[in-house]
Amino acid sequence: MKSPLSRREFLKLAGLLPLSYAFPPSISNASFANGNSNGQNVLIVVFDAWSALNISLYGYPRETTPNLERLAEKAIVYHNHFAGGHFTTPGTASLLTGTTPWTHRAFKHNDTVDAASVHKNIFNAFSGYHRLAYTHNPLADTLLRQFLTDIDKHTPWPDLYFEKDPLNFTLFKNDQDTASLGWRRGMKRLEEGHAYTLFLSQIYEYFINRNVADIAPSFPRGIPNYSDLGLNYFTLEQGIDWLSSSIGAAPQPFFGYYHFLPPHDPYNTRLDFIDGFTEENYQLPDKPLHLLDQGVAEDRMLERHRWYDEYILYVDAEFARLYEQLERNGILEKTWVILTTDHGEMFERGILGHVPPVFHQPISHIPLLVFPPRQNECVDIYDKTSAIDLLPTLLQVTKQEIPKWSEGVVMPPFNTSAPQPEREITTLQVEKMDENGRVAEATAMLVRGDYKLMWFFGYEQLEEGTELIELYDLANDPEELRNLYPARKDIADEFLEVLRHKLDELNKSYQQ
Repeated sequence: MKSPLSRREFLKLAGLLPLSYAFPPSISNASFANGNSNGQNVLIVVFDAWSALNISLYGYPRETTPNLERLAEKAIVYHNHFAGGHFTTPGTASLLTGTTPWTHRAFKHNDTVDAASVHKNIFNAFSGYHRLAYTHNPLADTLLRQFLTDIDKHTPWPDLYFEKDPLNFTLFKNDQDTASLGWRRGMKRLEEGHAYTLFLSQIYEYFINRNVADIAPSFPRGIPNYSDLGLNYFTLEQGIDWLSSSIGAAPQPFFGYYHFLPPHDPYNTRLDFIDGFTEENYQLPDKPLHLLDQGVAEDRMLERHRWYDEYILYVDAEFARLYEQLERNGILEKTWVILTTDHGEMFERGILGHVPPVFHQPISHIPLLVFPPRQNECVDIYDKTSAIDLLPTLLQVTKQEIPKWSEGVVMPPFNTSAPQPEREITTLQVEKMDENGRVAEATAMLVRGDYKLMWFFGYEQLEEGTELIELYDLANDPEELRNLYPARKDIADEFLEVLRHKLDELNKSYQQ
């Protein structure tokens, strides 16, 4: 346990810390001038790491989304929607660019998109709108900062936290990644219970914890935070209120992208939802360990799975509150509201979370609900759709031109073409390149019709020169329990031919 700061230590060292560091600034609300327009607004709300497989609206046995089930009566509900990646960077980049990782190439932790894609983004496509953006997640914010010339109002991610790293956003604005790492190591006791400074971290913790003391009882497992940053506390309530206020004052038509962290880990739900699911007979599906498993104990997996579901209750309640605020304010009369995520979360096969590069359904199958203005009925869509489809679809429904660089398609019920049952949905995660500039370690996925193939190669867990191929029939085996490879090698070879061709083209582009 971390030892508290003694009174003597505090008095001795208080003079060493600037007051601006000791007392983190309060969160400020953005204010915008009122504008006039008859155009329809677009509001995208993202809740991070949200798997469709844990949402009762999609048939999950725990009632995790009672409010969403009620609100869905006014929505278009997409039942087979796929993420663009397995974690924030590629998943968010796919949503914001309307292109797959094969094109935008934001593969690694905190990557940016390829230079050729900088102005091929959803904000640029909505150039006639007042464009606003915010995210709790620093990885997603790296992408937003890359698109700043196409965003009219970008709110930095710390603005909705109770702490703002002062070095990061005052002295070293152009070197935020390095400054953030230095601040974390110097001021936060995250590694083996100590920081690089002797007492300053304890002083800092004292004032941060005092600043959030009135909130702490409402979050018995800890105040929501970004796990990599320690004391960066926030509440979803404050974010929702801020969003409602900001949107209400924004010039119209507006395009808003708001990306909140829950239900991303740590799963620190509100007191109301603690022990919301205490049934003793619930068991995780019995599935084999994966090649890339993390060796997580089953009892820990089961506990975190329940905590995650309870955190979804928090998301469900706060989104409903946002929806009702916007409805009372009349904003929904001319606003398309999109509810989705960047990727899912896993509690199976020895994998907890979303770090290993796999594309099993808990990671890839994500929620998407579209609330058109003044809609009063539920429309269920079972076609397979992708995160890259949002960009062209939103441009279509708002009567904007769809750029040629968009790789997505207009989703039903807004498309005018016939259904495409054999449409291919693909993604790629590159882990390593070799000395010749070729992809050496990666996972690729292709979905076509009822089948999904995952192709793993280059991992140290594989024997040299071998690869892992997994083929599943999602219609008849939605839990992905029966790998059909090599029994259905005919299907697998067709899929692999597509993926190998795309990989060859990617390697050639890297070597040019």
